[in-house]
Amino acid sequence: MSELFYKSVKGKRISDSERSALENALNVLKGALTENLGLNPLDVPSTVCALYVYALKGAEQKTETLHFIEWFSNPELEANWSEDLKELASRFFGELQLQRIGALLERISAQKSLTSATESAELISSLQDSKLSGLYENKVDELNIDFTVSLLPFELEVLDPRIVTVKPGKANEMHKHAHETVFIFLKGKGKVLVDNFENEVNPGDFAFIPRWCNHQSVNIGNEDLVFLAVADFGLTGKAFVGNYLKTARLKAI
Repeated sequence: MSELFYKSVKGKRISDSERSALENALNVLKGALTENLGLNPLDVPSTVCALYVYALKGAEQKTETLHFIEWFSNPELEANWSEDLKELASRFFGELQLQRIGALLERISAQKSLTSATESAELISSLQDSKLSGLYENKVDELNIDFTVSLLPFELEVLDPRIVTVKPGKANEMHKHAHETVFIFLKGKGKVLVDNFENEVNPGDFAFIPRWCNHQSVNIGNEDLVFLAVADFGLTGKAFVGNYLKTARLKAI
């Protein structure tokens, strides 16, 4: 996981607020080490405390810790770390993810109903539902792309079901993403490409889209190809460190 932290910092994949908070904590650590002051564990995250303890082991560890702090502010510097510091860096990545999804995990473990509906109609929908909301559409004639994506009107935290409509003879983008998905085909005739595999699909068929696979849906019929895509985007969209949408689409939304 230390490699993931390195890539996230080097590739500027963490948010400005995350970078600022961690940089401030590391600067507190730097002051404690260079001015021989104590470090109040309540002032910094636990990972910074662990790094402080590591730096106190000896002159070599202190020098390496100060270099790590300098590298975080300037990732273009060389990052030749010991195995011990790599293990500590992995904790930084884990803490970043926990900050992003910790509240969600707490709600899952709380065992409390999240039903916010005031009437039964709020818990059901259909293709004709006026409350379906458009999320994304793309039409690129030279790439034979023409499709739309709509959101179901449910308050969801982990699942992210979407209605995808692909025009006759067209396709959606070849893309990939962190969330795994199941397609439930409702209308039309098509084929689904998943990495090197290809399958024809009809209404009533299901298709599995694994994480990070290259995939595309193609309409090979004479009417709209319509399917429900059910993904865990509500979890992976928070847990993934980086620009999630940039990894998945040809254009921003």
